[in-house]
Amino acid sequence: MKKILGVIPARGGSKGVKQKNKRLLKGRPLIEYAIVAAQKSLLIEKLIVSTDDAEISNIARKLGVEIPFVRPEFLATDNVSLVDVSRHALDFFDNIGWNAEAVLSFQPTCPFIRSETIDEVIKLFISSNCDSVTTVAEIKQGHPYIAKRLESDNTIRDFCSIPKGAVVSPRQKREKAYYLTGGIYLRSRHLLESDSVSGHCLGNDARSVIVNEIEAIDINIELDFKFAEFLINEGIVKI
Repeated sequence: MKKILGVIPARGGSKGVKQKNKRLLKGRPLIEYAIVAAQKSLLIEKLIVSTDDAEISNIARKLGVEIPFVRPEFLATDNVSLVDVSRHALDFFDNIGWNAEAVLSFQPTCPFIRSETIDEVIKLFISSNCDSVTTVAEIKQGHPYIAKRLESDNTIRDFCSIPKGAVVSPRQKREKAYYLTGGIYLRSRHLLESDSVSGHCLGNDARSVIVNEIEAIDINIELDFKFAEFLINEGIVKI
């Protein structure tokens, strides 16, 4: 069994939704949903929260999660890469003699991801020996074939090349397309240690687990938060 380090990245600052990681969603801090799901995973060997915020640290500790360090200030800015956050955690444990073979980062802004999905991601990583596994969801609106680039004079152009013979319409007959939900990224040690990291840092052999539109919810703006509350209030999501 591979040693998986689970990292929940949760800095104190936020632009889209103020202090969203500790904001209450149906009476519980948003980060609590991620912590509980990760704790129920059968395959994460060590789980930590990487944060620069004392209040988030206290929430995590009360839920039984390790806070081995205070995230450095240079890793707590708006533009910080989550790859760098994962590398920092990997290096920290290397330095104290615990060597993970991969790092799973689990976003607290995706509160409805199930522990079963986390374990499915890890099982795929182990069985395939790939570079990375992430969660994806089907694009239901704004398919790449109908996406356009808007020029300065309001002229529109195809955003990407449409393959010859591809079905553009009707919607039901288009080739399915998927997007990265951002909820889970599981990356191998060798990928994180590479000097040639680019894009989402998924490597040459990147795999995915498909999640539904509920698990794909990612809270970035106030409307997202209100929608998450609506789903709980209507009983669509059980907590």
